[in-house]
Amino acid sequence: MITYTDTLLQFEPKKEIGSEGRNSKVYIAYDPQLDCDLVVKKIKKTEFSEAKNFFTEAQMLYSTQHPNIMPIKYATQDNDHIYIAMDYLQKGSINSLIESRYLTPREIIKISLEFLSGIHYMHAKRLIHFDIKPTNILISNANKAIITDFGTSKYLNSNGLAEYEKIYGLHIPPEDFNFGRFSFYSDIYQAGLTIYRMCNGNRFFKDQLNILKIGTHKELAEAIANDKFPDKKKYLPHIPDKLRKIISKALNIQVNDRYQSVLEMMNDLALLENKLDWVYTEKTNTHSVLSLDTGNHISEISLSASENNTWESEGYKIRKSDGNRTRITTYFKSGFATKQALFETVSKLI
Repeated sequence: MITYTDTLLQFEPKKEIGSEGRNSKVYIAYDPQLDCDLVVKKIKKTEFSEAKNFFTEAQMLYSTQHPNIMPIKYATQDNDHIYIAMDYLQKGSINSLIESRYLTPREIIKISLEFLSGIHYMHAKRLIHFDIKPTNILISNANKAIITDFGTSKYLNSNGLAEYEKIYGLHIPPEDFNFGRFSFYSDIYQAGLTIYRMCNGNRFFKDQLNILKIGTHKELAEAIANDKFPDKKKYLPHIPDKLRKIISKALNIQVNDRYQSVLEMMNDLALLENKLDWVYTEKTNTHSVLSLDTGNHISEISLSASENNTWESEGYKIRKSDGNRTRITTYFKSGFATKQALFETVSKLI
């Protein structure tokens, strides 16, 4: 018979961290034993079907140590809950970042390669994450993307498949509605959807639910299975065509036409070189700006609604030394009925 030594671990919850689609509570907490702030995940024991699964997530984290995977500090329990303690990363999640501003393509590629590296390592251990989304990718103090939250992760069975128990609704892969068999391809789909959101922002992503009039799980299932959600034809104008194609391949509703490995996807991302530093800024609903710092000058394109309710763009080359502005006639386009039509035209010009 194994005899365990019971110990006392204490922490002081300071702030609950909100998160989309989460099945547990997560706190920033002060740990007096280590004299530091940690992130503590609190999970009800009733969430588990068997007591032997209480520490499965903690064990997965411990056995999957990688520079782009969140390390675990410790795991413990009381009568009603399981607690998993991890480093507190003050820079927050990718979700917080894309809520505050739009990312450049270069930033998107860097972050993607980093968190995909962590997922690739998981897959090498025959482990599927099943919950890849912006809130589960954190930024470390060294500005590296870290994948976290293994609460839904599963190991592949002998047939190379796995079954999830819970999954965030908006990131359900199409195979859930087609044939219900899951493998590494499901993580590839969720990774592609995460990168799509990094390209366009959360509002752009979630507004599509209203545009498509999706209000129920059944309607969402039909939209995903019929390749209508997300809309892979709509992007902000600064996203290069080659990056769009990579995302579309990752989001293919047919697993055989999707990337067959995370490494294959990483290789394609690493080859992207052109048009990576354009900055997109939304001033108002009817006015946005694209800018590119080329050293001595800034190229700037203004995209706005005109007085007759059509959309137009105009461009200038601005000398940084004295602010002198020279019009770039190539960037002048007018008469577009929709903002998206203008976006697609400008994206081919930059």
